[in-house]
Amino acid sequence: MQPRLNVAKSACGLIEEEVRRFFLNKSSDALRNMPVREILTSKIVEHINTYYKFGDNDFISFAYTEDKEKLRLEDSNIIYDKSIHSSDSYIWVINFIHDYDNFCRKLPFWTLSLSIIHKEQTVCTYILNPFLDIFLFSEKGSGAVNNQRKVRAETYSENILFGKSRNIETPKLFRSFKKLSVNSISIELIYLSTGLIDFYILDHDDYEHNQDCILTAKEAGIIINHVDNYLILGNESSLKSLKKD
Repeated sequence: MQPRLNVAKSACGLIEEEVRRFFLNKSSDALRNMPVREILTSKIVEHINTYYKFGDNDFISFAYTEDKEKLRLEDSNIIYDKSIHSSDSYIWVINFIHDYDNFCRKLPFWTLSLSIIHKEQTVCTYILNPFLDIFLFSEKGSGAVNNQRKVRAETYSENILFGKSRNIETPKLFRSFKKLSVNSISIELIYLSTGLIDFYILDHDDYEHNQDCILTAKEAGIIINHVDNYLILGNESSLKSLKKD
């Protein structure tokens, strides 16, 4: 596994500089009209293929359907349906860029990520945003670090701040609390993982589409409670306080 992690980290370092140049040097209109996702993804596929020797069980895939349709990369290791491969496969999932509208508006609330799925679970992920000092690495069972500093969601504030998926109404229990929204589920989940907000209310679709951030949250100590048609995420202290209320 370590050779995969080394190449994934170096690939993210390369892309960090590339995306920084795009964001700083291009106008909003230019970003909307440029194939930024495709350019970045092509570069990272090239990097992975250069520095990692793929075996029969390694494949590259993409987080969103539109990426798959636009890229059309000619590479035997690229797959478009993760379900057709055995659970023993290692699938490198590229997600460039979470919250692309924010990126095009020159707002810093977006992320890039590169994850590896094994046995049908996300087992490690790199998530980055150079403008918010985010270079997160999470590995299942080994914790989460941001720029070499351990990440733990252990704090709790009596002035509760929460975030939520846009597609669900605020539950009655949370209506008296303050809500944070930066129009980016990935960034808001990172804020949860780092203790900047206390809870996150997530619908099931967003849960499935943000497995990179979910792994980070779990490794940072976030607990997931299933409630009706949504999930409540929080650390142990915050969830205990919610039950008392």
